[in-house]
Amino acid sequence: MRHNTRRVVAVIATSALGAGILAGCSTGGGGEGGETELRILANITPVLTKEYYEELVQPWVDEHEGVTVTIEVPSGENVQATLQQELASGDIPDIVASNLDPVVAPQLLAFPDEAWVQDTPLAKENALDGKIWQVATGAQIQSLVYYNKDLFAAAGVTETPTNIEEFTAALEAVKAADGATPLGTAGEWVTGAQFAMMANPALLESGDFYTDVTDGNASFADSPYADYLEAYAGWISDGLVDPAALGLKYQDSIDAFTAGTSASIVMGNWLVPSIDEAGVDFEVGVFATPSLTGETAPQMSGPAQPYSILSASKNQDLALSLVEYLVTDKKAVTTSLESEGNFRQGYTYEGSPLNQEVGAILDAAPGLVIGTSGPGIPGGFGDELNKQIQALYVGTTPADAAAALDAWWGLNAAQ
Repeated sequence: MRHNTRRVVAVIATSALGAGILAGCSTGGGGEGGETELRILANITPVLTKEYYEELVQPWVDEHEGVTVTIEVPSGENVQATLQQELASGDIPDIVASNLDPVVAPQLLAFPDEAWVQDTPLAKENALDGKIWQVATGAQIQSLVYYNKDLFAAAGVTETPTNIEEFTAALEAVKAADGATPLGTAGEWVTGAQFAMMANPALLESGDFYTDVTDGNASFADSPYADYLEAYAGWISDGLVDPAALGLKYQDSIDAFTAGTSASIVMGNWLVPSIDEAGVDFEVGVFATPSLTGETAPQMSGPAQPYSILSASKNQDLALSLVEYLVTDKKAVTTSLESEGNFRQGYTYEGSPLNQEVGAILDAAPGLVIGTSGPGIPGGFGDELNKQIQALYVGTTPADAAAALDAWWGLNAAQ
């Protein structure tokens, strides 16, 4: 199966790193005269397990006698928090397998200006001042709604919603007909991420909103975010999402959907393998997150399974060799793409019917937009957005949430 990712040429990816340029890749020690350990701090998910990474790197390890690779599970809230702790302690990994916030950019090694680096997905879009800080295995799309076709049909919803009003009406019909939670969500990082997946296409499709708000020419309070905040607050007050969602974990939201106790869930294409492997007893469909106007909107996108190398690594040459293997070896890349249903021009794999539906949405999208981190976006904005979306559950008004985002941006954009 082949999916076209050429539409991304004018887009900066969600995990692009912040300002500041380091010198080109330098030579590090290791690999000669004894055992050498490479440490990878990895993003661990229901699909990207520690065992997954261990199997992925094993062929490279087999070709490098005396080298071991240790996969580290985040000890903090996430990879970003764990990396900050390790940087502070001086006990750092060699490689980070995760999207990173711009705040760590000065700690990362710039990749060499070589063809294999330039050819990785979103490489040029991630570059800052001509330097690439992160190389990805593939590309993701994230503005997707997975839904239980049986529950939607039982509620009389026969057409997939294209705008927010239709989506709200569909959720209300599901609640009235079945009693299942119409829209599944969770606490942790999920709440804000789902909001961005829905709202960022409208926020960014007509221009560089993030630059405009920094320059004082735009505001969250007078943007598509305000419309989506109003809709989300309505979903909470009308019981269309679980009022106790903030106490749920990401895996809980997946389990609820695959068990049929929630009728829909907003999530990126990486959810496809989890749904396929769950063996659900109902038909699953997917559609692009509804726009404000009903017209097909861009997809929020980002690099899939990206890698960065720490500039303080004592094993830079080995780390670079391993990363090059992970993003260029045909078997390693195909395994990575298939694991989450990701996409890369020129690579094929046998995708499930649901994966193929997602690919069709990608092909139909008029473009791609970024998420909540990248050049020009203050570090920590995604966390602040998550905080404000979760605040809606405890009574914060949409207007106050939008005002809080504007206030936060004003305090952090100049730093």
